[in-house]
Amino acid sequence: MSVDVSLMESENPDRVAIVTGASTGIGRAVAVELASLGCDVVVNFHTSNLQAEQTAEMVRELGRRAYVYQADVTKRKQVKAMLEAVVKKFNRLDVLVNNVGFLNQKPFADIDDQEWQNLIDVNLNSAFICTQEAVPYICDGGCIVNVSSIGGQIGGDKAPHYAAAKGALLTFTKSSARLFAPRVRVNAVAPGFIRTDMLEHIREKSGQGEEEIINSIPMLRLGETSDVASGVGFLVSPKASYITGHTLDINGGISML
Repeated sequence: MSVDVSLMESENPDRVAIVTGASTGIGRAVAVELASLGCDVVVNFHTSNLQAEQTAEMVRELGRRAYVYQADVTKRKQVKAMLEAVVKKFNRLDVLVNNVGFLNQKPFADIDDQEWQNLIDVNLNSAFICTQEAVPYICDGGCIVNVSSIGGQIGGDKAPHYAAAKGALLTFTKSSARLFAPRVRVNAVAPGFIRTDMLEHIREKSGQGEEEIINSIPMLRLGETSDVASGVGFLVSPKASYITGHTLDINGGISML
C-alpha cells in the first residue's frame, strides 16, 4: 500500500498515537503520558471496553482527543480495519506503541503447543502485524516503541514461552529500526518488576512476597506504570531523535546484577 505521508503531515500538526492494550496497566499509563505530551491517542483494547473508556476519559481530561477502538491485534484483518479507521478519523499517524502482552507462568513440561502459540501470538506476532500494517501510514519522523520485558533479556524458567517471545521482540526492534530508518525510528523498553496485575500473577505463581521482590531490586522499590510510560514518552519525543534500535531498561537496576 502506498500512502502519501507528506500530505498527511501537512494537514494536521497534532501527533496521533496508537497504543495497543491500552485499557489498563502500562498501556493506560502510556496513553496518558502521550496525551500529556500533546498526542491524540487511539486506545486499543480487545475485551475490556469499560476500562478502555476510562483510559480515554483520562486522555480527554488532558485536552486531547481519544478514540477507543476494539481489535484483536493478533488478527491482521482487524489491525488493517483499525488503521484505516484511525487514518480516516485523524488523517495521520505518528506513533505506534506495541504494548499488548500476556503472561502465563507454568512448569515447562505442562506447556502445550496451543499455549506456546498463544503466548507467541500475543507478545510477538501482534507487534509484527501492527508494525507491518502501520509503517506505510506513519508520517515521516514518526516512531514505534515495543514493550518487551527483562524476561526477554535474561530468560525465565517459569515462563519460557513468554521470555522467548519478548526476547524475539527485542531483535525484531533492531531489525525494524534498520528497515525503516531514517524515516521512522523504532525502539523498545524492557520493564522489570512493575506494579501491575501481571506482577500479582508472578507473585501468586512464585509464592514470593512483595518485600522479597523489592529486596532483589537495587533501587529497593517496585516500578510504577508511570516509570515505564515516562521512558516511552522520552523515546517518542524530539529529545530522542537520534536514538533508534535501542532498548531502554526500566527495571530499577536488576539487569546490573
